[in-house]
Parts: sequence; structure tokens; C-alpha cells
Amino acid sequence: MTFEESLRSYDDGFKVFKRNNHLPFISSGDHTLDKLLSGGFHRDLVYLLYGDKKLTTNILLTTAVIAQKAFNNGGFGESIRVAFIDGNNRFNPYNVSKFAVSQNLSPRKVLENILISRAFTWDQMVEILENRLCMLEDVKVVLISGITTMFEGYEKQTFEDLLRTIDGIKQILCKTRPLIIITTSLHEHSLFRPKGGKILSHFGNVLVMINDDERFDEYVLVQHPYLPENRLRKWKTRTPKKKVPLKNATIDYWF
Repeated sequence: MTFEESLRSYDDGFKVFKRNNHLPFISSGDHTLDKLLSGGFHRDLVYLLYGDKKLTTNILLTTAVIAQKAFNNGGFGESIRVAFIDGNNRFNPYNVSKFAVSQNLSPRKVLENILISRAFTWDQMVEILENRLCMLEDVKVVLISGITTMFEGYEKQTFEDLLRTIDGIKQILCKTRPLIIITTSLHEHSLFRPKGGKILSHFGNVLVMINDDERFDEYVLVQHPYLPENRLRKWKTRTPKKKVPLKNATIDYWF
């Protein structure tokens, strides 16, 4: 191979930048997260969302619906298949149906195109991701809810099992190149690390930490291949306290 031929096997940085800008994004259904990611999810990247379980699960559910919209309407195309690996046992078909209606989609068709596999133990999660996930055909989106929820301690074998699950995810990534979004919780001994440590955080191309505070939800872009670190807050609407009749008021009423 000549020097000129070897150069042609490389892409210059500006060409990669232009290609990334022209690839379509899939909305998460969460306006704050979409803004943080400059548009939404990118199919060529692996996303790790960690933090509040309710918020991250809702994002997976809305993404499972939006991805099924027509290509010219912000989705991957009608009748695509979505794999939902549920380690948190929080898949809610009623919420999915309700959101599908709001997106002018058939709830029945949307649910039929979501392939659900539930894991109730760590061994089941490892088996699903290592051996069964790669057997799926024509899957455009892989959503893994609570990949390390059932972690059995922090022993060497547990982390070896986690490496096996990642190898299984890589198999389907090479096979069908789906959009992959993984969620987990915060490490119980850290304010900023995901449960699963460096093995999990190094696998994700994009890391987003989502925290639920009393007054706001906080979204932190920890890592992204071409976006800077960022932090956004979604303030919660404060419901006014009910007025307590003064003659029946307790001392707590005044504080």
C-alpha cells in the first residue's frame, strides 16, 4: 500500500463533523434532555443515563414510542422493532399507550413492536444480554432499564459478569447498529459515579446524570464525543398549599 492509499483510508476531522451534523436525531420526549444533547439521541452513539429511576425510565418509555414514528416525522420509521430489557420492572403499557395516542400513533401497534424481556435476578440479566439479545432480528432500538439494579455485591465475579453483558451488547451493535440507551442508578457511595463503575462508564459514549431535587430536576452532561460538559435544570411547578381554617390551624401552619 502506497502512502497516498493509506491516507485515503482515513477521514479528516471536518468531514466527520459534517457527517455527524447531517445524521438524524431521535427525540427523547424530554425537552430538557433534548436541549442538553443538542437535539436528542444519535443512532451511532451508546447512551448511559444514570440517576433517578423514575425519570430515566420515563425517558426510555417515551423514546420507545417516538422511535416508531415515520422517518419524516422524527422517528426511525413505522413498524420498527424496539427491544426493552427491564431490570427495574417498571415497564408501564398504560403510560406507553397514552403517550402513543399523543403522538398520533396506534397504541396497539406501538406495544406490538416493543419486545420486552424482564430480569428478576442478576444472573437473568447477564443471560439476557450476553446470549439472547444478539438473537433478535431487525431491532432498531435497544433500551436497557436498570442494567446494574440487581448487582450482587462488588466482587470480582460480578464485574466479570458485567463485562460479559457488555460483550453481548457489542454483538447486536455490530449486527444491526441499533440506538442503544442504558440506564442505571447512582453508585450508593458516590454523588457522580454510576453503579457499575468504570466498566460501564467507559462503555458509554455519552454519559448523562439525572437527579431529582425537591424544586427541580437536574440534567448533567458528563461526557460526550463532541459536546462540552453542560448542566441544565427543569424547575418543578410548585402547587400552592391548601389553606387551613385559622380556628383549626396547628402551629405547623405558620412555618
